[in-house]
Amino acid sequence: MDESLAQIASYFGTVPLWPFVLFGLLGVVAIMVDIVNRKRRAMAIENFRYTIETELADMYPQHKRWPANINHYLTARLPEMYQNFEVLRVFIPQKNLLQYNTDWNNFRDFCRTLTDEKIAAAEQNTANEPDPKVVFNQLVANLMKHTEF
Repeated sequence: MDESLAQIASYFGTVPLWPFVLFGLLGVVAIMVDIVNRKRRAMAIENFRYTIETELADMYPQHKRWPANINHYLTARLPEMYQNFEVLRVFIPQKNLLQYNTDWNNFRDFCRTLTDEKIAAAEQNTANEPDPKVVFNQLVANLMKHTEF
């Protein structure tokens, strides 16, 4: 055992220390980058959730009040939501990215095509289409599930 320790000590005595210092610094930098990325991811998730919770407060998660001219109301809020969607997209794992993009596209298309007439028709059950309020709630829930990592 003493021979092994002596051999290791002589090895460190003859080998330059700069590679060990360099690898140590690289390890510290890697840990710092990981910490920064985790904070950025947490902020992206928080901003995405905050935007949905504030912009759609009357409609999600509980339907309190649907504004008049729903199409204009939703399409006016899409650009800010899209900006937060894009920021969060960077932190979505590759295997979930297709579903994330699909969920956003479904939500965006629904918001662009939803009209007051469709809501009124669904309330009167004149159309055999699903209730837009339920569909809206499900689409938002699909987007929000990507923030639960």
